[in-house]
Amino acid sequence: MIEAQIKYIADGFIRALQSTQEVIEYLDTLSKYENDEEINSLTKKYYSLSSEFQKKQYNGTLTQDEISEIRTLANMIQNNSLNIELAEKQNSIKNILQGCNATISNEISMDFAKLSAQSTC
Repeated sequence: MIEAQIKYIADGFIRALQSTQEVIEYLDTLSKYENDEEINSLTKKYYSLSSEFQKKQYNGTLTQDEISEIRTLANMIQNNSLNIELAEKQNSIKNILQGCNATISNEISMDFAKLSAQSTC
C-alpha cells in the first residue's frame, strides 16, 4: 500500500518536473544538439584523433602539432553555441533538482539525494 502511494507521488513529481519550462527547453536544446551536423562532425573527429593520439603518445611519437590540433578541436567543441546552451540548460535543471533535494531533505531530516542514490555494493 505504501509502495503504491510512494510510486504515485514519485510519478507525479516526475510529471511535474517534465512540464517545467527548464526541462522542456533542455529537451529541445538536446534534440538540436544531437541532430547538429557541425557538433556531430567535430565530436566524431575529436574522438577519432584522441584514440589515434593516445596510441602515438604511448609509442612516444605524438607531436606538438598533433597536440595543438586536438586542443583546437576541443576548444571548437567547447565554444560551440549549442554546447554552451546545452550546458546552461543542464545547470538550470541541476539547480531545480538541488532545490527539490533541499526541500525533501528538510522534511525528512536526512539528505534525500544520498539516501536515494543507488549503492555500489
